[in-house]
Order: sequence, then C-alpha cells, then structure tokens
Amino acid sequence: MSDSVPNPPDPEPPEAEELERTAAWRLRLVDANPADHASAAAAALLERLADDLRHNAYPALWTELRAIGHWLAESDAISDYAESAAAYRARIGFTAMPADGAAYVQALLAIARDLL
Repeated sequence: MSDSVPNPPDPEPPEAEELERTAAWRLRLVDANPADHASAAAAALLERLADDLRHNAYPALWTELRAIGHWLAESDAISDYAESAAAYRARIGFTAMPADGAAYVQALLAIARDLL
C-alpha cells in the first residue's frame, strides 16, 4: 500500500476569472439594453475563453507569461500591464476575436512584451 497523496488540482488561472468578470460586465450591459446583441455575443465568447483556459493547460504559454509577469512586477510595470490586459478583454467580441484560450494568452504575452 502506498502512502502517496494525490496531487491537488492545478489552481484556476486568474485570467479565467478575469474573463468571467468581463463577461459578467457585458451581461449587465445586455440587462440594461436587451437589444445589445454585440455585448451578448461578446459575453458568450469571453465565457468560452474562460472555459478553455480551465480545461487546457497551455504550459509553455503560461510559463512565459508568468516569467514576463514577474519581471513586470519587479520593474513596477505590472499596473500598466493590468490596465492594458483589462482594455484588451473589453475589446474581446468587438475588435479582438481570440479563437481559443491559447490565442488569448498569446495576446496577453504580446501586451506584456510591449512593456518590456
């Protein structure tokens, strides 16, 4: 009999929660204006991206994003990154259409690299 303890599941990427928050904001816009079909479609896309991030590892992308994020935190540019990432999420479904979670993380990487 083995005394090994199963590995706990990987924590949910905070980016999935950020996508969900942005989707919730879009849905509040739809509640205020039921004719806002663009926000409804954007919310659906944001929710699909969050779900994809929860179910697919994308380890190489996460490793790179975390490494750049640590550097940005050390250089006090992390708040600029957070603002730019939030602005990007607000554009999803309108001018930004990432196909999946990998494309979303790649867009975050591009934002982060621009701050280096």
